Amino acid sequence: MATADLYIVAAGNGSRMNAKLPKALVPITDEPCLTSNLQQIGEKFRRVFIVTNVRASEAWQEYFAALDANYPELANRIVNLPIESGLGDGHATLHGLRAAEAAEGGALAEDIIVAWGDVFFKHAETIDELLMACLAGSGLLPAVHEDNPYVALLVNEHMQCVSADFAKYGESHNAGLHDQSVFRFRRHRLMTSLGEIHNALWKGRRYITPGGELSLLYSFHQLFNSGNPAYVYETRYPTLSFNTVDEVASIQREISTQWKNRSHARSSETRTTSRLSVT
Repeated sequence: MATADLYIVAAGNGSRMNAKLPKALVPITDEPCLTSNLQQIGEKFRRVFIVTNVRASEAWQEYFAALDANYPELANRIVNLPIESGLGDGHATLHGLRAAEAAEGGALAEDIIVAWGDVFFKHAETIDELLMACLAGSGLLPAVHEDNPYVALLVNEHMQCVSADFAKYGESHNAGLHDQSVFRFRRHRLMTSLGEIHNALWKGRRYITPGGELSLLYSFHQLFNSGNPAYVYETRYPTLSFNTVDEVASIQREISTQWKNRSHARSSETRTTSRLSVT
């Protein structure tokens, strides 16, 4: 029986994508990225929370209506958490977690997976591997070795995450461990960490950080200093993420025809089953 909750954070503005749709709704296969992911991993969780941006409420309403019509069993697992965002993924995660508490009360899992809306799960095994691992400390962070990583996770000899360095802020590394846009946490510890960072960095209705945003990755350093670090491990099943149209095209080229056919067959079977159950 599934005991963990999944939080998909899809509340960004998508400014680098320059698209009218939220990035999570951009088609990667013949379905929106979010739908393809949910078809693979949604049933592995007790509840799926989608953190969305109220600025894109019309697009999200249309999406959830279509999901309910085409995949009712999948839609029944989902709770939409609309928030006002645009201040970074850490801000969206914190307010999404708070919104889940307000919506669900005490019926929340302490074991949670947090994933970005612009990640594509080429392997459902990514989640299996993450959930089967022993949850030590405050969380687990899948990573892969990359040259010139956009984000480099710094670890000590015990693979505890000391901090995260950002290439866009000049904290560049020739090689390092790059996160995979999916994380496993103890919910209460993550909320406490993000809440403390928010209180420290929020001033005059803005964050006093580079870019004026709160990143979830700031919590790694705070958790380490608090004595409850998150642990990094090298995953065998890397994910794919995107921020631009070119990156979407690159992912589409990388996905095999076999994967697309498998996804299409699963979608057709689900639609047929839904129609039969209605009649």
